Amino acid sequence: MEQSSRPRTANAVADRDRQVGRVLWIVLGLNLLVAVLKLVFGLLSGALSMVADGFHSALDGTSNVVGLVGMRVAQKAPDEDHPYGHRKFEALAALGISLFLFVSCWEIVTQVIDRFHGAHHVDARPVTFGVMIFTMAVNVIVTRYERARGRKLRSMILIADSKHTQSDIFASFGVLISLVAALFNFSVLDLVVAVGIAGFIAWSGYTIVSEAFSVLSDSQRLDPDEVSRIALGVQGVTGAHRIRSRGLPDDIHVDLHLHVSPDLSVARAHELGHEASERIKREMAGVTDVVVHVEPEGEHED
Repeated sequence: MEQSSRPRTANAVADRDRQVGRVLWIVLGLNLLVAVLKLVFGLLSGALSMVADGFHSALDGTSNVVGLVGMRVAQKAPDEDHPYGHRKFEALAALGISLFLFVSCWEIVTQVIDRFHGAHHVDARPVTFGVMIFTMAVNVIVTRYERARGRKLRSMILIADSKHTQSDIFASFGVLISLVAALFNFSVLDLVVAVGIAGFIAWSGYTIVSEAFSVLSDSQRLDPDEVSRIALGVQGVTGAHRIRSRGLPDDIHVDLHLHVSPDLSVARAHELGHEASERIKREMAGVTDVVVHVEPEGEHED
């Protein structure tokens, strides 16, 4: 006996996706503002670390566009060829974000190598410090806002993008250090900081790739013991096994086998399975689909 149900209505899913898209548009505008400021003043001052940070911010904006495109595809309803829907495109979009990070990292390293063999001068003007402090403040606000919305909406794209923007904060702090060093004619530190920024970017890309591959490879999303505990809380369910889960943080699919007394009627066994699936969806955030296989107690214990 097998049953499946989905708790979220199409309207609820559409509303969630609209909220994610709205956040991405807001963050895109702020990222472009920050990028323009850093690139312009970085080029004027000759601060390579600031230019590198500007490219990083520009790629933040590009990643927002990738996220918007990914969300548009992920919103498509299930069809004959994709009965489970298109939600995994959100993970693919996150991979796209990581790709831009790695490209940015490579560009920074190659610029450092070129600049290391030539003359390097940084003009640390007061306005340059002001731009960096302002853009850092903007990035702190963006990161906290995007992370909070990502967690509330359980959006992989928003969480990945917030990590991208968070790395910008560390990078900007490093730029400030290099600008202070330039005041004491120690401009070579600018190159060292630029390499450090590249390292932060590479790490951010790695964490995004790791999470995306976890989704795409159908890694276990929930603790089987916790799912079993909830299912066994239904009076009449005597056992639970072969518990599996997969999917995105906001779109988790679960299937499990439940044991009930062989004396129960088919109708009653069906009711117990339905109650167990509803409890799992209520008590475990992000679960959208539960498939329950009801078996007579004592059979198929593996």
